[in-house]
Order: sequence, then structure tokens, then C-alpha cells
Amino acid sequence: MKSKDFREIQVSSSLLVVIFLGVLVLGVFIFLLGVNVGKNQVQIAARTQLVSEPIAEPVKEPAPVGLPEERAEAAKREASPKPGPAGGTAPAVTQAAAGKPRTETKTSAPPAASGLYFVQVAAFTERSQAVALADKFRKQGHTVIITDPRPGDSKDWYRVRLGGYSSRDRAVQLLDKLNAAENKKTDYRVVQD
Repeated sequence: MKSKDFREIQVSSSLLVVIFLGVLVLGVFIFLLGVNVGKNQVQIAARTQLVSEPIAEPVKEPAPVGLPEERAEAAKREASPKPGPAGGTAPAVTQAAAGKPRTETKTSAPPAASGLYFVQVAAFTERSQAVALADKFRKQGHTVIITDPRPGDSKDWYRVRLGGYSSRDRAVQLLDKLNAAENKKTDYRVVQD
């Protein structure tokens, strides 16, 4: 049998220490980088808040226009106290029989964060601009919320939204009404939280 020649790689002890320290430094660097990324994710998740403005219960449809007796009955039904979530009575939303705009009683509790449909009318990087537009729509009788920036946004966007409907159809009706009021198709869109 033939013997095979072997070539050994010989590394001096000082070179072996340098290689070991290099691998150790690289491992520590990767570990610290991961810790830093984790801290940033926790900070982003901590900033997540859906609603910064309190809104009332979802907008109710106005009573149908009919005979005076029907209007009086509809006003009585709307004015009667309704059971609230904690067994008390919820604030009543009324509409004057003379056709005045509806007013809603504001509550201090934010809406449920899931499943409601809104019409998003704008998004601003400055909160003051969002508040100014929200005030304009609030004066027109709409229920308005301003959402805080999301963690995944490239910029901080404050979104101005109207409504708070449990069905998409009601939000689409509001969108159509807003488009008709502007006499053109707007950039508003229906969104769900």
C-alpha cells in the first residue's frame, strides 16, 4: 500500500488567539445589534394608540321625513333613554322636528378599536393640521376621530376619519354624501379598524 502524504496547516499559538478573539468580537457585535433592534421594536410598539380624540357612539341615521305625526313619534323614540353598556342610560341623540342639524353628545370613552368602518378624509404629518380639519367636519355635524401614527409608518401620519359604523354600506353612504356635497369625486376612502 502506498502511504498518502498529508499536509498539515500549522497555526502558531499567537495566530490562534487572534482568530479566537476575532470570532468572539464578531459574536458580541451581532448580539448587541440584536438587542438594539429589539429595544427599537419595543419603543415602536409602545407608541401605538388608535384613537386620541373621544367620539360618541356610532352615528345614527336621521328619522325618515313623513307626516307630522310620524315625525313626532320618531322624535319620541329617539328621545327615550336607551340602556347603556353598564346598565345605566346612554345619552340620547335627537333631531328637531323643524329640520335643524343633528347634534350629538360627546362621551369620554374611545370607540371599540376593531371592526368599525370610517371614511378617511385626510392624513397629515402635523397634528395641528389634522385637528383643524377635524374641527371643520365636527362643525358640520360629523363624528370625527384623529388616529395616532402607526408603528410601521415611514412618517408620523395623523389620520382624520369620520363615522364609526358597524357596516361598510353605511360608511359608503357617507362617502357618497360627502362626494355629492363637494360636487366631485373626492380622494376620501372607506377604511376599517
